[in-house]
Amino acid sequence: MSRPRTIVLAGVAAALLCNYWVLEGLLADRYDLESSWISDLATRSESSGGRFVALGIVSGLAIAGFALLLVRPLGGRSRTLRLGVNALLATGVTVLVASAAPLDCAEGLEPSCSLAYDPLDVIHVAATTGEIIATVLAFLLIGLGFRALRGRHLNRPAGQMTTALRDPGLITLAIGALWLLLTALTGVTYLGDAIDGVKGLLQRGDQVLFGAWLILLGIWASAPLDSSDRL
Repeated sequence: MSRPRTIVLAGVAAALLCNYWVLEGLLADRYDLESSWISDLATRSESSGGRFVALGIVSGLAIAGFALLLVRPLGGRSRTLRLGVNALLATGVTVLVASAAPLDCAEGLEPSCSLAYDPLDVIHVAATTGEIIATVLAFLLIGLGFRALRGRHLNRPAGQMTTALRDPGLITLAIGALWLLLTALTGVTYLGDAIDGVKGLLQRGDQVLFGAWLILLGIWASAPLDSSDRL
């Protein structure tokens, strides 16, 4: 299998695995698509939690592995892109750590849930915070890195990429801005009950956006690299 095809397939695999929540109807003993956190599926209070712990760990590995595949094709184009790929690698690692340290109980499924903030709870919260920061940096740095190359073609023969896909920097920054907005809205639920009933939908929408971006990254990175694409 050619390296470009491997990169694209790795992006698709990472995108699918980071949206493992779509299996909640099949694997979870209970779930609430609209108002529960994705992490609620893997809590220690859920008898089916171990399945989602495993899926979360695999998704983190998939994101990290995909980032490593991007080091050469994207990192070789500019220092900014290389830093962005490193941030994406950090996203994968923090997803893995957060998944391996499930919360004590499911806040979105159990009204009586009150986290004890034992070591696993603290690790999960810290890793989740790190994941958000790393993901924002990945969007920002990769978007800016691509924008810096906007005057240079991606070495695709004419007609193989749509006009929209020829501006990966703008697309990345737009997706990143929407991702950050949805993330901020889910965080508002801690300040009040205004959107508490839809926080699950917002977070799942976030994951779909992130997954779509990973697929696009795979497509962009599969473009051949020559000396004119380096900064």
